Amino acid sequence: MPVPVDELTANELFPVKPESNQCKALSFLVTHHEYGFTPREIAARTALDKTTAVNALARLFENELINRADDVYYIEPHQVEEQKHRLESLDSAVRLFEATPNDDSYAEEGWEQEVPSIDPDN
Repeated sequence: MPVPVDELTANELFPVKPESNQCKALSFLVTHHEYGFTPREIAARTALDKTTAVNALARLFENELINRADDVYYIEPHQVEEQKHRLESLDSAVRLFEATPNDDSYAEEGWEQEVPSIDPDN
């Protein structure tokens, strides 16, 4: 019996939030994907302190977004493009919401009363 492709593929949400510590650590590893780094090295090269870097890297590892060998974290070469695209999409979404006007009339309660009906019977 044929199975719909949607049932065979995992459509899990990207577990990294914009501008989070995980996002900073993942962005660093994607940018420097040809090397692996310890939490101390990542902390020294980002705005994260060592404890924050350790926690962020642990979450990224648990979510299978990065890999670890001993105390060195890295991204598998075949995952670099996917992670890069995910981060770019995340950044695009942030920029889209930042560019949204603050005077959006749809954000005000009762806006639907001010719009003429598209129903031809009304």
